[in-house]
Amino acid sequence: MAERDWRAQKRDSTRARLTAAAFALFDERGYSSVSVGDIAHGAGVSVPTFYAYFRTKEHVVLPDQDLDWIAGHLAAQPPDLPLPEQLRLGLRTLVAGLTREQEELALRRWRYVQADPGLQMRAAERENHSARVVVAELGVDPATPAGSAIVVVVVACLRAATAAMVRWAAADGRHPLPDLVDEAFAALRSM
Repeated sequence: MAERDWRAQKRDSTRARLTAAAFALFDERGYSSVSVGDIAHGAGVSVPTFYAYFRTKEHVVLPDQDLDWIAGHLAAQPPDLPLPEQLRLGLRTLVAGLTREQEELALRRWRYVQADPGLQMRAAERENHSARVVVAELGVDPATPAGSAIVVVVVACLRAATAAMVRWAAADGRHPLPDLVDEAFAALRSM
């Protein structure tokens, strides 16, 4: 057990070192001017080691999500609420629960996304993956008319959440993120 903990700590430490080196280089040179080799060198690891932790440079800024939260947050919502409200409440709870350090890191990530088209594509990729997970968690068959309608709702809700994040970054974090999530969902409801 102790060996497993040591290895997990080493993995976490290397991932954190890669992320810190990448963000320092992005701040210094700009996202598009930094290569994977630059990040690896800055972290004191090899390029293959970089790829053992991240699939692409975009994944440093927007890593794969821990999708266990989706099931947990969906399950925690009252089932009698409409699906968009369940998703809004789950997302609001998630962002409201961020520590100051997590919030600062998220703001930094979304500033990079706001400024780079490749990262915007990565954000859309994450949205699509999250939508598939939510649909699967709901037990929806997207091939049916009812299932297809639910997919549209889920995708729209996740897009609203991304819009809130981008707006938050554009305002340099001056507005509380949970409020921006609420505003994005209010805009969605008004359509």
